Amino acid sequence: MKNAQYNYILLSVLILSDFFSGALSFWLTLLNQNIFPLESISIVIILNFCWSIIFFFANLYNTRATLSRFDEIIRLVPIIYSVLVLFIVVHIFGLIDFRVDYKEILTYGLVFSAILIVNRFIIHSSQKLLLNKKIGLNNALILGVNRRGAAIFKNLKDQPLHGLNVKGFIQAYDDPIEFNIKDLNINKIGNEADIVGLIKSEKIEDVIIALDKPTPERIMSSIVNINGAPLSIKILPDMYEVVTGLARTTQLVGVPLIDINFNLDTFYSRVLKRLIDVILSIVGILICLPIWISVSLLIKIDSAGPILYLQSRSGRSGKLFNIIKFRSMVFNAESETGPVWAGKHDARVTRIGKLLRRFHIDETPQLINIVKGDMSIIGPRPERPYFIEKLKETYPFYSRRLKIRPGVSGWAQINQPFDTDLKDVHQKLKYDFYYIENLSLRLDSHILFRTLWVVIRGHPK
Repeated sequence: MKNAQYNYILLSVLILSDFFSGALSFWLTLLNQNIFPLESISIVIILNFCWSIIFFFANLYNTRATLSRFDEIIRLVPIIYSVLVLFIVVHIFGLIDFRVDYKEILTYGLVFSAILIVNRFIIHSSQKLLLNKKIGLNNALILGVNRRGAAIFKNLKDQPLHGLNVKGFIQAYDDPIEFNIKDLNINKIGNEADIVGLIKSEKIEDVIIALDKPTPERIMSSIVNINGAPLSIKILPDMYEVVTGLARTTQLVGVPLIDINFNLDTFYSRVLKRLIDVILSIVGILICLPIWISVSLLIKIDSAGPILYLQSRSGRSGKLFNIIKFRSMVFNAESETGPVWAGKHDARVTRIGKLLRRFHIDETPQLINIVKGDMSIIGPRPERPYFIEKLKETYPFYSRRLKIRPGVSGWAQINQPFDTDLKDVHQKLKYDFYYIENLSLRLDSHILFRTLWVVIRGHPK
């Protein structure tokens, strides 16, 4: 059975198990004998559909075999009771009108939690039994035929419940020649120069980087060679400084690893994030229209030149588009200097431009870019092609920033508003990589609310 099919089956089992748990809990605690059977069925379906949505956003449909059953339990119960308490509070304030017995509601939460925990414990315990039968494993490679690679391979052999099927070792460029692999029963399947082809031919989903001398330059060159493959890279922890701010830390057979996930094409990033972008940007355009008319008049009165400023930027996968902004600088501001970063107190900014920049009003026409699909509300800021080519020379991993749609605001923008030189760009890259690795509705919501606060408060641009 292919891993994709296995994960879909497991996801379906989890959803059906939750539905069964919800229906049984409703029948045991909330079922009113006065309602019709058809009506009770409708209530159960709607209620459990709502729970499924909540659990989805809480990442409780993770099909990872190595998922901690205890961690799942301590997440499930607070979520269920937080939702039920919120429901009770809303009912107390009269925002909903249902016959509600608070004791029954809390009892329902207790029964629902108990049945859910038992069902999920059985499911995840079954997963671990399947791992022993080599079902549900991810194909993996270890880059590094050396003492470090051999050590983690031994850990993986000693503890079978890690979810990986190590297909073999890749000889790194700088592996010690004298290292003897015969005594370790190591299967060497190729060299680092062929790693991309081996990932495809062996259907690899995880690569563990265990270089003998993990200098920053060396580890980064290995990551760049693999960049673009839809897999996860795991790096031994003493190389953390190489990717500070870039990755999540995970535990594998008791060994902490830095986990870099190249598969960014999730349901949230592909469908839900785009849907939210379109809805919010259309609402934003309708709200901003009266403001745009006033701003357009002020720009024309204040200085000569067009109202809007169009500039070529690189979007997702490097696709070029014209970003739309209100002109806040003098016309042809870069005619003599060429492309330069804007300073914090830039003399080219007009009088009305200072006001527009203080409250970020100059950025609001980018809502049109969002509707067109060029941008997202939240994401790394789109950079000009001229600067991207220069930045790629300094930061070979910079192209990873182009894996998702750029945004009007982002994690880097709320933590460090200005770029004035390469040092600022280096710091912002850390924030951007952190955002890419941790992309979620929760993080996007946090950034959006902080952005709104900055807009309301205003600051010099």
